[in-house]
Amino acid sequence: MTILFYIKFLLKGGYINSFKKFQKAKSVWIGRNVSIFFDQPGGNQLISLGENVRIGHFSDLSVGTNDTILIKDHTTLNTHCKIIGDVIIERYCLLSANILISSGSHYATRYPHLLIRHQDKRVLASEEGMKNHSQPVHIEEDAWIGFGVYIKQGITIGRGAVVGANSVVLHDIKPYEIVAGSPARKIKSRFEFDPPAKIEASTEEHLPYFYRGFDHYRDTTPNLEGISAEIVMWAYEESTIAIPAVSACKISVKGFISMPNSFSVKVSVDGSEVGNFEVSESVFQFNIIYESPLKSKLNNHSFINFAIPFEKRLQFGINSIKIEDL
Repeated sequence: MTILFYIKFLLKGGYINSFKKFQKAKSVWIGRNVSIFFDQPGGNQLISLGENVRIGHFSDLSVGTNDTILIKDHTTLNTHCKIIGDVIIERYCLLSANILISSGSHYATRYPHLLIRHQDKRVLASEEGMKNHSQPVHIEEDAWIGFGVYIKQGITIGRGAVVGANSVVLHDIKPYEIVAGSPARKIKSRFEFDPPAKIEASTEEHLPYFYRGFDHYRDTTPNLEGISAEIVMWAYEESTIAIPAVSACKISVKGFISMPNSFSVKVSVDGSEVGNFEVSESVFQFNIIYESPLKSKLNNHSFINFAIPFEKRLQFGINSIKIEDL
């Protein structure tokens, strides 16, 4: 943390009680009277703001014991937003004003004869109570959260979802759904989220299936000689593509690396690791044979995840993914 940032932050009425547990990119903008609060500065806590994140005036970021708030690149919070507990907001999200997101709650019915404060104290006095108290909130990329929205603990908001003003979100929202109301209900979809058997970076309609961790701006990624920027999606240290729901299949992955060296890519499908693949040539291809441990899937899509070393971020790019039945 630079001294200049510290001075500007304080002059704008900001409050922070632990600079050691606060991480920010150089391009972060923070408005007036913003509070950054660690409930127990000695605990395992973190608040991290990515590139070009904007935090509006009078907003609060607050974590409890062992909580983490991650707000990733190119995400904006407008004025009077309050983020509490374990919360991940992915890249390219738009949050309007007066939004409350919390991974915790109070206890009114666990021991109903007691005061709520006393119920809280009794629940959190046990190891199990502390373990289950914080249920993380995850907002995927390109989500738009309207004015005055409340998002309760444990919620996942899918990529590209839109939440209407003054909504109360009590249930998960699927990718690209538009919801509104109290409680929030689906009104329509931005488009039908249905991954095809072949997904290509060069096809504009396929870009939503590059679900998380890719450079959708395409303005900070490598330019390889003879390779158009439109045919590759460059990945950060971990990235995810939505593919059709799979059971037994062959998955063909084609792509590029921007530097002439070799490194390992750890690949998993729906959370199950399928192997480590070495990439060394500027143009690569590898094939995955996958058999799902699940008998059925609730959604029409699966997720394939690529984890690369942090120092190789934006050096690994995907051109296409193709799914074939065995």
